[in-house]
Amino acid sequence: MNLLYITIIAIAVLLAIAFLYRKIKKLGLREVAIKFMVLAEEKGFIEKLTGSEKFNYVFESVYALLPNFLKCFVTKALVVKFIQKVFDEIKIALDYKNTEIK
Repeated sequence: MNLLYITIIAIAVLLAIAFLYRKIKKLGLREVAIKFMVLAEEKGFIEKLTGSEKFNYVFESVYALLPNFLKCFVTKALVVKFIQKVFDEIKIALDYKNTEIK
């Protein structure tokens, strides 16, 4: 009987994770993160912000957009990794574009 309950709970957890993943993708967090990165650059130019201050601005903005029920499952460290990954992808694309132009 205990094995049945454990199996049901495991399936429920997996379904919840799949639902959360789909919800996050649906929110378009990547696009939102990019918009906040652009805003941070503009704000940094005006207010003379450091790179870490810009990153914190993006992090706080993206994390604030997450629904409260998602914050139970999505840790701050995961959001930091996500933002860093988006930034790295943008940097690679811009570096490639700059080398292609030369």
